[in-house]
Amino acid sequence: MISLEEKYRNIRPHYERLANEMGEALISKVKEAKIKTASITIRAKTVESFIDKSERKPYKNPLTEITDLAGVRLVCLYESDIEKIEKVIQDEFKVCEKVDKYKEAGSDKMGYLGVHFVVELKDHYSGPRYDGLHGSKCEIQVRTILQDAWAIINHHLIYKNESSIPNRLKRDINNVAALLEIAQGIFNKIPEAIAQYVKEMQSKAEDQIDFLKQAVDNETLRIYTESKYKTLPIKVNERIHGLILRDLDLRKYPTLRAIDTAIEKAKPAVEQYYRETPELFKAGTDFITKSLGFIDEDFFKKHPFCQRTREAIHRLRHLVR
Repeated sequence: MISLEEKYRNIRPHYERLANEMGEALISKVKEAKIKTASITIRAKTVESFIDKSERKPYKNPLTEITDLAGVRLVCLYESDIEKIEKVIQDEFKVCEKVDKYKEAGSDKMGYLGVHFVVELKDHYSGPRYDGLHGSKCEIQVRTILQDAWAIINHHLIYKNESSIPNRLKRDINNVAALLEIAQGIFNKIPEAIAQYVKEMQSKAEDQIDFLKQAVDNETLRIYTESKYKTLPIKVNERIHGLILRDLDLRKYPTLRAIDTAIEKAKPAVEQYYRETPELFKAGTDFITKSLGFIDEDFFKKHPFCQRTREAIHRLRHLVR
């Protein structure tokens, strides 16, 4: 007679394949929806974990009753992201079950584990690559970073052994869960606070004298670039905007005025280089990086300019005012 362990070993490749297909589809759709994630993990339950779970819980047929033999875990930043991801899941998959682990735990239990969905492939997933996968269940776990941190602690210290933990220690652990929940509430306000800050800075940008007094940060530099180079996109990619802030010595450039002064000084040299190679000036950030390269030797050394630009900066530096 084939043991339960051997039966699962035989079908585990099926769930590996299911998890991979579900995971790839979810990654693609979450990216399309422009939802930022911290990590996405794809896995089929290990043999050891399957046997452990089947022995701990009163299953009549673990192979059909356990719904997380295939699993995808998606860790996001904010609780509002969970709602966005849930919409993606509902659009893409057939949702058989949804469980909010936090609500399920109740006020007297330790928990803070995010939302779990048990899903199946919808019919629009067709073709040979999906043959045999329809009707098989996969669990998708969606958590914030802090919920994920708690889940890891919960798994190693509490899960399977909650009854053996002393009451005093349970209270301490519950306090940690409460602190994480408070922290999550503060983090959840960050997008709204940033949006309000951006709105305030955009309003200030209408008065250039006042706006140039603002400290240099990610948002003020973005708005400055948009207003300085109105006919160009701010950047070709997010990376270049981030590199400016990384390579900029904010002690030299505490305000936008300092950056603006540098750009005006470098203008004759930058304009000459632009006339020579307009293909290297596709975004507002291109003008800013090259201006700073002409003016600031430290920025020039740090920033990853191409060799062509490095040579031009040395050649045209005499044009700087």
